[in-house]
Amino acid sequence: MTVQGDHVDWDEQWGGRVTLVGAGLDREKITRSLNSKFTSTNSNNYALTLWRRKKTMHSLKKTTLILLGSLMLAVATGCASSPAADTAAEKQEANSPVSAAEPTESSSVTEETQAEVFLSFTDDADREVTLQAQPQKIVVLSPQLLDLLYAVDGTAIAKATSTGGTIPEKAKAIDDVGGMTTVNTEKLLSLKPDLVIGSTSFHRELVNVLEASNVPFALFTLSTYDDLKEKAQLFGKLAGTEPQANEALAKLEKQIGDLTDKVPADQAPTFIMLNVTPSSISVQRQNTVGIEVAEMLHLKNVAATLEASQKSPSTAPFSLEKIVELDPDYVFVLIHGAREDGEKKVESDLAAQPAWASLRAVKEQRMAILPSDLLLSNPGFRLNESVEYLAELVYPDVYGNEN
Repeated sequence: MTVQGDHVDWDEQWGGRVTLVGAGLDREKITRSLNSKFTSTNSNNYALTLWRRKKTMHSLKKTTLILLGSLMLAVATGCASSPAADTAAEKQEANSPVSAAEPTESSSVTEETQAEVFLSFTDDADREVTLQAQPQKIVVLSPQLLDLLYAVDGTAIAKATSTGGTIPEKAKAIDDVGGMTTVNTEKLLSLKPDLVIGSTSFHRELVNVLEASNVPFALFTLSTYDDLKEKAQLFGKLAGTEPQANEALAKLEKQIGDLTDKVPADQAPTFIMLNVTPSSISVQRQNTVGIEVAEMLHLKNVAATLEASQKSPSTAPFSLEKIVELDPDYVFVLIHGAREDGEKKVESDLAAQPAWASLRAVKEQRMAILPSDLLLSNPGFRLNESVEYLAELVYPDVYGNEN
């Protein structure tokens, strides 16, 4: 039976099944339609019962269809928006630092490696030096560098010595590994150092030997005030005494400032500085603590414009005629090695020459042999003594030199 609009049809083909179609069903009309098919009261009641059941089924189907439609719409909407969401997620993932969220294996290894390194730095030979732990067994091959290490409260287990080089009192009892230019590498390696400190001028040839033995090796230059400040801070890190190093540097800076503040502003004496060894004489152009101290005191180096030597850009070949031509106010001599040997060289090669005696600085007794430990080698935290020594020599009236 089919209920269409406001009437009901009986469908015999489907075994008397009632099908409800449409809306706006009227009970009385349906009943009269059913009564035309069923003559008994029971048939009438049966028809009404069928109608009620089918109407209920119709409502359930309608509700189900609505729910299914809503669900399908939600799924369709989700599918449609997922590409954009994926794209946004991909962009966010691409823009997010990998290490901040999920470190990769390589970054984890890098972080672990960095965590194991105590200190990494580039030495003055442009070599990268990496220390896995704070060094406990340091060997120093330069008296200057040894003095600086002890000045910042560091220590060493062995040292190299040199003629005329000063050794800190606390370092006098530690082992020797030979001379500064004749290092006993067998003795050095037997000590199993975890850091060797050497000079760029004398110890480059030890690089291969120490690297082959996996011994960390650092080469340094200590010529100027800037070198001193830089190395003092680094040595403080090596020794674990950075506060002491910084305090010592601040004290030194004040001492030097107090001295240079007294330099007469209206004076600028000229000078030339000679390097004397047992076998040679050269003119110093730049890059030595003696010249730097002289410039702190407003002295002018007349050799700065001379043509550099082919062997060393910081020096110029010696020419007595050129010195006579420049005629500086002061002549300073720096003796390399034993002082007695240097003085003999000055007497034989300089003082014996008539041209030397004609120099105004020589005639007026303004030629001086300077102390090597103050003005040839970098004196470290005694640099204020270097400034004071030269200031008293050049400006005796200001700095109270009674001599």
